[in-house]
Amino acid sequence: MQDQKNILVSNMSKELKSLVDQLNKIKPDKNFHLTIYEPNMFWKINWKTDRYLEECFRVHIYADDAKYSLIAEHGVKDFFEHINDRYFNFKEKTLEEFYLITNEIVQKIKKAVLVSIDKDLDKGM
Repeated sequence: MQDQKNILVSNMSKELKSLVDQLNKIKPDKNFHLTIYEPNMFWKINWKTDRYLEECFRVHIYADDAKYSLIAEHGVKDFFEHINDRYFNFKEKTLEEFYLITNEIVQKIKKAVLVSIDKDLDKGM
């Protein structure tokens, strides 16, 4: 089980590093960078923003009973609030199933980030 987790996390990190390179070529003014917390299966893509203190896209895979789930969301931090906008999720998959759909996940993240960078989040969310 730990080996499957390590393989998935390593592969996801590698693919997201490649994605950040692609995003920096598409939108070089945004200065995308990736933060990885591999033990927690958590990845965060930040970019330069003039609208908020911090703006990012987060992906987290977490244990959900015997299987795992993934949540992907656009998040912003401002002076007095934190706002999250959920983009997609996957529920009740094995680590192997997540490994097999890594490319699909990365493509969804790419599309979501490209939408997120120009999206104003509603403070009522």
